[in-house]
Amino acid sequence: MLARSLGTTLLTAGLLALASPAAAQPEDPRVHHVTPPPAPDTLDPELLVAVGLGAIVPLEHTDICPGDSLCVLGAGGAFNVEIERRWPFGLGLTVGYDAWFVDSGGVFEIGVVQIVHAGLRFTFATDEIVHPSVSIGAGALVFGDTFLPSTLGGAAQASAGAEVELTGSVALLAGAQLWLFTTSPFTTGRDRTMRSEGLGLNVTLQLNLGLSILADSGAH
Repeated sequence: MLARSLGTTLLTAGLLALASPAAAQPEDPRVHHVTPPPAPDTLDPELLVAVGLGAIVPLEHTDICPGDSLCVLGAGGAFNVEIERRWPFGLGLTVGYDAWFVDSGGVFEIGVVQIVHAGLRFTFATDEIVHPSVSIGAGALVFGDTFLPSTLGGAAQASAGAEVELTGSVALLAGAQLWLFTTSPFTTGRDRTMRSEGLGLNVTLQLNLGLSILADSGAH
């Protein structure tokens, strides 16, 4: 009887051990559990700050440089700064400031165009090293001698460019912007010439090179 009871006990213990293999086999400490990255649609938008320098090439300035008058809108250089709120799928909202320093043919000491603008940008292939992009925008401008305004106006732009990632938070920027703008009529004092009487369009190409800095990654 004692032998039968002992055998029953051993059999029960064996069945329990077979029924719970996880308890019999301790977890291998060499096995690492990797947490998958969050889905892109669960991330908040990134905040990017860009600064750059560029070149200004006028393509059409008949309105602001009428007839045989000295031209106040020649070639020059540019400085720009832009803040972008970009969503993970590539759409971004931008606000920016551009300053052009252009040759004014002696009418101004230096012609300065200042533009404050806002727009939309779509960036492609955001998971690659190189990110092409296109954008559109519009804003208001002032133009005059140095930083003294002689006239006001409006501007619109379309651009194409690319970002090249240098580090996880810094990218090299290169791009081209086509600006269309108009100004209110004004007279330049040095040559007494009336300009922009017809409220026509002026067209300028802006070539930029700069850096984009990731201020907020959006990963919260």
